[in-house]
Amino acid sequence: MHWWSQQACDAAAEAQAADPSPRNLMAAAQVQAMVSMAEALHRIAAALEEQGAAESVPPMPVRPK
Repeated sequence: MHWWSQQACDAAAEAQAADPSPRNLMAAAQVQAMVSMAEALHRIAAALEEQGAAESVPPMPVRPK
């Protein structure tokens, strides 16, 4: 777990402990989901960097306006 994800989870847990309302429970679940997505994207980016795929991917075409 990265330091930023640990901080986000800790902050969500503290907020939930301070006020265990349904609203805070939903917010904590949303924080956890966003942390999971961020960690997954981080792993994908690291894998792409290892493979050098970031350089071999052609640039996205630009559409004329």
